[in-house]
Formats: sequence, structure tokens, C-alpha cells
Amino acid sequence: MTWLMNRKLFVKIFVSICIVSFTGLFFLAVVYQQYTQRILTASETDRVQRSINQAGLNLDNQLNRIVNNVFYFFYYTDMGAELLETNDKEKAKAALAAFRLQYSSELDSAFFIIRDESAGDEETLLYDSGLDPVTGIDYRQQSWYQKFISKQTTLWSEPTDQLMFYQDRSLHTIYLTLGKYEVGGRNGMLVVRLNGKMFSDAFRLLATETLSIELKDSAGRAVYTSFPEVPEAERSHYLETNSQLSYSGFRVQAYISTASIKNEVRKIQSVQPYVIVLILFITLIISFVLSYTLVRPMRKLVRLMKRVELGDLEVRFTGKYTDEIGLLGRNFNKMLVNLSEMIDKVYTVQTEKFQAEMKQKDATLLAMQNQINPHFLYNTLEVINCQAILNEVPSISRMSKALADFFRYPVDNQRTEVTLRIELSHVETYLQIQQERYPDIELGLDGLEPFYHYPIVKLTLQPIVENAFLYAFTGERDYYLKIYAEDCGGDAYAIYIEDNGQGMPEADIDNLNKLLTDDLDSMAQSAAGSRRGIGLLNVHHRIRLRYGDGYGLLVGESMAGGVAVRITLPKEGDANADISRG
Repeated sequence: MTWLMNRKLFVKIFVSICIVSFTGLFFLAVVYQQYTQRILTASETDRVQRSINQAGLNLDNQLNRIVNNVFYFFYYTDMGAELLETNDKEKAKAALAAFRLQYSSELDSAFFIIRDESAGDEETLLYDSGLDPVTGIDYRQQSWYQKFISKQTTLWSEPTDQLMFYQDRSLHTIYLTLGKYEVGGRNGMLVVRLNGKMFSDAFRLLATETLSIELKDSAGRAVYTSFPEVPEAERSHYLETNSQLSYSGFRVQAYISTASIKNEVRKIQSVQPYVIVLILFITLIISFVLSYTLVRPMRKLVRLMKRVELGDLEVRFTGKYTDEIGLLGRNFNKMLVNLSEMIDKVYTVQTEKFQAEMKQKDATLLAMQNQINPHFLYNTLEVINCQAILNEVPSISRMSKALADFFRYPVDNQRTEVTLRIELSHVETYLQIQQERYPDIELGLDGLEPFYHYPIVKLTLQPIVENAFLYAFTGERDYYLKIYAEDCGGDAYAIYIEDNGQGMPEADIDNLNKLLTDDLDSMAQSAAGSRRGIGLLNVHHRIRLRYGDGYGLLVGESMAGGVAVRITLPKEGDANADISRG
């Protein structure tokens, strides 16, 4: 390792890339060889599983359809009762012939046996004329007959090689049996022999030399098999996968030969050495080219850094690539530019800092002066009030006192959020002033006491009330102004300011409500020419800033044709706000 670290950068990069590439390639070859068979096995098992699932589903649907047809023939058409009770054998045979021919591709034969207990257990076997019994066959020895005698009919019989007619084409199949017992002293059973080719056809495209299929009933007895005759011990050379049929209860078992998978693995492994050699050769070439490409711009960058050490800040790195080395070169150029600019800006920054401190001092002085002016105004109004009292001019006294209270509210009360009681007190002060000018306007502030303790942003109501006096009460008729509130349920309440003044056109109301949904910059630009709009938008924006988008103003038309402004507010204010509950 010491030897490598003392070599040139090109040698270190080349050797490092070769070591990493060769190590990764060797590891990949080992892992690939170990997992190839496992991957092929999993892939083949998954493919077979999906195939037998689909084939089994198709077969199960076919069996379901056959059983439904048999049930329909025997029960729903009441043919079972007719076969059991009829004495017209030709009619019964014709019915059986029609049923068998209708499903001839799926059925080998169908017949009906009757046992009359009232006539000394006399038995009658009914089948159509198209069936020819096999000579020497005693049906009483067959398994379905034993079930019939014991009155233990099951829908699916056990797989069997037994047959009765020459038309029974299948060597190995199962029977469907449906029975009726003790009907007028008679017992009857419908026996349907399925065509075994139906099972082999279901898996014909899947069964190959390397894949064997077995279909077993719910008891594990083989209904169909393509598995070769091999000793039980050799079955360990096969991979087994299963699929259960939901309707019939049959189970499909697939056996995959592991020898075929091993053959595929050996084919892949035979070309693996050649692939490894080719990859190693390509890796050497790529390592050399990559090492040279990486080192060349870095050498150039090192030469430029040495010039910077000598004080030359005008050098620049030029590169045509956008990789990390190109990024390093561009950052090197930016560093030189920033260094030059930093030297030039030190004096400017210090000067701007001094100017900012002076502006801050000027702002502080201005704020102190602005605090003096309101106090001078309060004192002046108090003097006017005293002179009015002394000269017995109560109207001037009321006006001066109301004006003093009105101007003191926004300055002395430094809270952003107050209770509704305090805000209404300020509105009442404003209304006292306006009533001196408009004594005939009817004012209503009833029913607000239950809402007094709820919070509200300071100076919310007065600007809206002022809008009514400025724009609504411009005629010579009787006007009113009402302020009332309602509980909105949950965590909110609403205050309404309603008048019967001149009102607003519907289009203007819609435009104003649209502005109430815009951001602050859009509001200021859209309402630049409307003092009325700016006042409402200012109130709306302050509410939104404090409580969120769910609160604010909504403008509408009042019942009397004027304007009604709804102000939605929360019942609980900002927890950090300093609210007076007085």
C-alpha cells in the first residue's frame, strides 16, 4: 500500500480501478454461478405455477358448468322425478338420449337405474338406444351401484376404470351420480360417466418430457396423470407445485424435472469463462482511458494553483467537461473572482454598515417624535373639553372627549388582538362622533353581550363602519346601521355590519369578494383606485395573517338593498397574544 500511495496520480487511479473492477467481476462470477440455478428454478416454478393455475381454473369452470347442467336436467326440470315415476320406458330413454347427445363431447354415457322396493326390489336400467352394453359386464359389481344400494350417493365418484357401454371412450375417468330415494316406494339414481379426454385436454399443452401433471380428487386419488412410471425414490429429482380447484375440490400437482434446469445451467456456465476474459480485457482498456482523462485536467488545475500562490489572480481554468473536475475548475474560477471582489468590497461594506447604523438612529428619533405628537393632541382635546364644560357647551365636550378616546385607542393600546367588548367600545366612540353629524341614522348594537369575551384583531370593525358613513349614507332618506353576531358552531363566530344605504352593484360585490381570495400584492394592485376596497382588504388581510385562510371578510347585499359585511373570526385567539378580557 505504501508503494502505491507514493506513485503518481495516474498510476494510483489506474491500479485502483483495475483492483475494484477485477474484485467486483470475480465476486459477480461467483455469485452468478451460485444463483443461476436458483433463479432459473424460481422462474420455471413461477411459470409452471401460473400455467397450472390458469389450466386448473379453466377445468374447474368446465366441471362447474357440467354439474350445473346435470343438476338442471335432474332437479330443476323435474326430470329426476319423471324418470323415477314413469312407466313409459321409451319416453325416458328419449330424454336420456337428448341429454347425452347435447353434451356428447363431455359425457361418455348417461343412464338411470330404478329399484322398486314395493315390487320385491325389482331393478330397471334405463339408457338410450345409442348405447351398446358391453357383453359380460355386471353393473352390480361396480362402485356406483354399491353407493346406490346403500343410499349414500355422492356427486363425484372415485376415479375408476369401470365401464358399461362400448361408447365409453375413456379408460380412466369419474362418474357424476344424483339420487332420489323412497319416492312412492322407489329409489332412483342418475349416473353420468365423464369423458376422461376432458382432463387430458386441459393439460395437454403443459405436459412435456420435463413437466408432468397429475390431477387428484379431494381424497388424493389420481383422476389423470402424465407422470412416468418411476420409483418413488426418484421423485426427489422433481420439483413439485400445487394448485387447488375451488369448486370441484380437485388438486393439480405439477412435477418439474430438475435435470432440465441443470442442463440449462451447464449451457450458461460453458460460455462464462470466455465472457469473463472479454470483460477483463475491456476493463483494462476503459481503466487506462478513464485514468488518463481524469488526471489530465487535474494536472492543469495544479499548475494554475501554483501561479495563484505567486499572486496571479487573473488566471482561469478552461475545461470542456461538466463532470466533477469541470465543476472543481469552475469553482476555482469563482473563488478567484470572489477573492478579487472581496478585496474591492471591504471598504464599501464598512461604509454601508456605518450608514445603516445612522439610519437606525434616525428611525428611533422619528418614533420618539411620533409618540410626542399624539400626546399633544390628547392634551389639546382635554383642554377643549374643559373649556366646553366651563362654558356649558355639552356637544363640544362630548365631541372632544370622544375624539380623544378615538385617537388614544390605536396608540395607547399596543395589543394586536383585543376582546370584542373593547373593539365595540371603540366603535361606539366613533359612532358618538358621527351622530353629531348624522343624528337621524338609526344605530343597532343589540345582542352582542354573549360574544364580548371572544377575540378580534384590533381596528377591525371601525374601518368597515366608516365605509358605511362614507359611501352608503349619501341620500336624503332614513338610514340604519346594525351590528350583530352569530355563533357559527365549532370554533368560529361571525359579526355582521349591515346598512340600508346605496348598496353596490352585484358585479362590484363579486369583484370585491374575488379580491378577498387573492394575495396581498394582488389585492393592492387590483384595488389601487378604490379607498373603500383598500380599507376592506386591509382588514381582511390582517385577519388572515393572524388567524389563517379560514377567516376573514365576505361582502354581500343586505335585505334592505344595502351592503352586509360578514366577518368570520375564531373563538380562541393566538395563545401568545396579550388580550385583555375586560
